Amino acid sequence: MKDLLDVKTANFEGPLDLLIHLIYKNEMNIYDISISTIADQFVDTVRQMESLDMEVAAEFINMASYLTYLKSKMLLPKTSTFEEDIDPEEEKYQFTQRVIEYSFYRDISETLRQKEFFSKRYLTRRDTIYLPKEHASYEDPLSLAKEFFRLIEKEKDDNVVIEHDNVDIDDLIEQMKDFVLNRDEIFWSEILKVCRSKREIVVALLAILELIRIKVITALQSENFGEILVRKYAE
Repeated sequence: MKDLLDVKTANFEGPLDLLIHLIYKNEMNIYDISISTIADQFVDTVRQMESLDMEVAAEFINMASYLTYLKSKMLLPKTSTFEEDIDPEEEKYQFTQRVIEYSFYRDISETLRQKEFFSKRYLTRRDTIYLPKEHASYEDPLSLAKEFFRLIEKEKDDNVVIEHDNVDIDDLIEQMKDFVLNRDEIFWSEILKVCRSKREIVVALLAILELIRIKVITALQSENFGEILVRKYAE
């Protein structure tokens, strides 16, 4: 029975993953989520998980409770007070931003996993790169991405949100490439300072990974958890 349950929930890493699934299933605009519909469907799904190990199901139950609370708050007349003074629309906006951010990072993680998978299927002869002993070089995109995200979290500004805009991602990547290549070397922290949103931060990461892949730049780190130095590739 436990094996069957594991298979049933294998597609969902957590409650936000299930939420994204329901949003796409209902063909909703992620920037305009119907809380009422999603709450009902999420609760129905959690009820089907009642026989799961509670340690696993607890996150889903907590999210189901919150969605039910938010749905009730959205249905109340605007003149009503509901425990706190937070406006229901503002609370919905904050929740939506959380879902958008999760979806954005999930898509990026999947892209990196696919790059790692395909890179392992094809073996190519690489030129030897000689670096100073005090520096470590990142050749594995996933390892580098994890280190970049660690530094992003360290420098994270809670006021920065995922922006909904029509800027083409490929254009942003090209802009970031130009920014990096106009310098012989630059620290990752300096790149972060010119990024105006989390979207641009992740695009900067993708641009750097692409430039490393095509041997235009290298990424170096002198010590664990230290600054990452991005430098032009030396033949």
